[in-house]
Amino acid sequence: MNTNWKILIACSALTLGACSDPLDVDFPGRIPTEQLTDPTLAPVLVNSVLGDFECAYSNYTGGSAVHSDEYETSNSNIPLSQWGERTITSVDDDYVIGTCEGSFGMPRTLNTARFQAETVAELLAGWTDEQVPNRASLQAQVKAYGAYSYLLQGETFCSVSFDGGPELPNEDALVIAETQFGEAIAFAQAAGNTDILNMARVGLARTKMDLKKWGEAATTAALVDPGYNRNVTRAADNARRYNKIYRFAVEQGAYVISTQYREFGDPRLMVVDAGKGSFIPTVRLWVTNKYTSNASPIRLASYKEAQLILAEAQAQQDQLVEAMTTLNTARAEIGLAPLVGTTKAEVLAHVIQERRMELSFEGGHRLNDLLRYNIPWKIGANEFTGRPYGQTTCWQYPLKEQQGA
Repeated sequence: MNTNWKILIACSALTLGACSDPLDVDFPGRIPTEQLTDPTLAPVLVNSVLGDFECAYSNYTGGSAVHSDEYETSNSNIPLSQWGERTITSVDDDYVIGTCEGSFGMPRTLNTARFQAETVAELLAGWTDEQVPNRASLQAQVKAYGAYSYLLQGETFCSVSFDGGPELPNEDALVIAETQFGEAIAFAQAAGNTDILNMARVGLARTKMDLKKWGEAATTAALVDPGYNRNVTRAADNARRYNKIYRFAVEQGAYVISTQYREFGDPRLMVVDAGKGSFIPTVRLWVTNKYTSNASPIRLASYKEAQLILAEAQAQQDQLVEAMTTLNTARAEIGLAPLVGTTKAEVLAHVIQERRMELSFEGGHRLNDLLRYNIPWKIGANEFTGRPYGQTTCWQYPLKEQQGA
């Protein structure tokens, strides 16, 4: 373990990440770093992991949503315009080393969350149940959130690297996520923590879906409790805690819901005309009411997502009737008419579209599907700004190698 973990924890655990640079920490008035190995501080350290992941997840959700076909850029500011026009690249500081206080910085925030989770997991492993009475439950949490940090990178990053190591295929991150979700499940079961157990099961099912382990994905997804829902919290009193989609797409009008999404007419999208212009006054602002303030939470894991994973896994195993039953049962619960699909291609198209509607504007789900199924990207020029789209698809490997600690 290198020495930087103490600095990161000092910044993050006690201020929930208020430092703009983890290597620029003003220690006076804070707990000395040597006290951070005190087992009585275990809950504080776990909260630091949660805070760092939530910040990274908000960035990831926002950046992935505007980069996908869910949004269009309606501003002329750099770098905000680049995020929605497929021109953000591996050399852009806003992407590579952007923080939670900025727009959508990803490698730095996700790797900070990942590194924090692994550091605290190591500390917890070195303590005893006598020192930390709820240790297994805390271990479940840090393992689950750490696994999600790997999962998100494995899904949509072109390649990855960790802690100054070599560039690796993005699938390597998924393999690590798979292991850590399994560990989180074991800890959650030992602790009787059904909340984190369900969260880890959703994450594991999603990881196995990405790895095309269809049978295992189906089995895991089917274990998630009906009605389960886990959100990432947000707040309006601190820029680090803003819901980034609300902040930039609704409050600032820097992005508008794409024309296609306005025309779907699906109630799950919650798409409305805001009744005013966007950042560019002549461009009408269309927004989603999924998020109504900077404090609006963002869904991380749910039974509904698990059922969509189950349906996809069933379809991929040629269990077409079962897959359509899974989809139509979920639709019936919210009063939507049943779908009809008789071929594998038709059923998979329904799965992708249902995920597009149910999990819109959250968690990078649409971006992941664009990449996994080679769905055509928006090409040509942005209809609102006239600027041509770039070539970015997956999130590029950062040339400024400042990932992690």
